Amino acid sequence: MAEANSNDLETRKLLVDGVQALLAGRREEAQQLLLSYVDRDELNEEAWLWLSGAVDELNDIETSLQNCLQINKNNQRAHQGLEWVAQQRAASATSPE
Repeated sequence: MAEANSNDLETRKLLVDGVQALLAGRREEAQQLLLSYVDRDELNEEAWLWLSGAVDELNDIETSLQNCLQINKNNQRAHQGLEWVAQQRAASATSPE
């Protein structure tokens, strides 16, 4: 039982450290930590939401936000994030290259 608690604390630390790294502007580190977290706990909507802010590609942002909404379809921040993704895609589709 102690091992499970140790793993739970270790897993939670990945999330906390990932959030702290993201807030400190260390996006690559945050991305690695948050990806490790969701590998262990894919049903944490908070982790998916934070991960959406740590990745760069629109497809990755969208996937993270969709995963968040699969857990909680009423997550307003995830809905707002998907609206932003749609706006970014529309803007890049209309801008000359």
